[in-house]
Amino acid sequence: MNTRELKRKLTQFRETNFQDPGDIDIRTLTNAMLEQIGNTDPELRDSLIYPSLTNLIINGVYPRYELTRILNVCLDEYHLFYQIDKRSDDAVFTRSFSSLIIAVLLFVNGQQTIVDEEGLDEVATKLIDYVKREVDVRGYVEGKGWAHSIAHIADTLDELVKQPQLKETRLQEIAMLILDKMSFDQDYFLYEEDERMVIPMISIFQKGLDRELLIDRINHITTELQENYSNGGVNHFIKRTNIKQFLRSLMLHLEVLDTEPEIRDHIKKELNAINQPYYNLSS
Repeated sequence: MNTRELKRKLTQFRETNFQDPGDIDIRTLTNAMLEQIGNTDPELRDSLIYPSLTNLIINGVYPRYELTRILNVCLDEYHLFYQIDKRSDDAVFTRSFSSLIIAVLLFVNGQQTIVDEEGLDEVATKLIDYVKREVDVRGYVEGKGWAHSIAHIADTLDELVKQPQLKETRLQEIAMLILDKMSFDQDYFLYEEDERMVIPMISIFQKGLDRELLIDRINHITTELQENYSNGGVNHFIKRTNIKQFLRSLMLHLEVLDTEPEIRDHIKKELNAINQPYYNLSS
């Protein structure tokens, strides 16, 4: 199915409020959507393929084996890991929107089992690997729409940590992963990726994260930033900006929820320490 035909079919599907895909074979339609999931046409990708697949998944159209197949496809080297080590301008759309569909599948998995505990652990391994390797963190791309890889994977991580069968050790691993990614030093997060990534961190708190582990990692990051303030280059300041933005968002989110006073106080103390060079300018 070519892209023009796919767009026409999905536009008709949208006109039924995503309730009736018409007389097309669902597997054929699904394969076409998965093939074009990262198409640079923002209407096809963002307004048609993503909501169409989401509705088909959530509305119970697919049997379990098909949900499993879609999950495996989204996790493969042509989707979540598509050209991840190459820095292609357009490949990020395939990776980013594959991660969004994985989030939908994990949401459904919380209600009806698509993968067992062992399978979920394999999913976690791949998602963690992806987060570590993703370096194209652009938000909105003119003419092509939202890439937003970090915001999208934040949604996926949130669904992952909510899974009842996820191993406890994974919660700690993902919390550290989030802190490390929010310390990214190659480009700025400009489109509220910090706010989106706070959400899975809050979910991890609610699942019982070891607070001391989190405090230790924050200390490690902020100590390094303080020690290298005077001789840090551009990447150092990108990292400073990104992690400070995340810590502020986390602190405010916890304050709004009126929870974790110890964590809030510690973050405030560490932010104060990071910013001492500015507070002391008049001395």
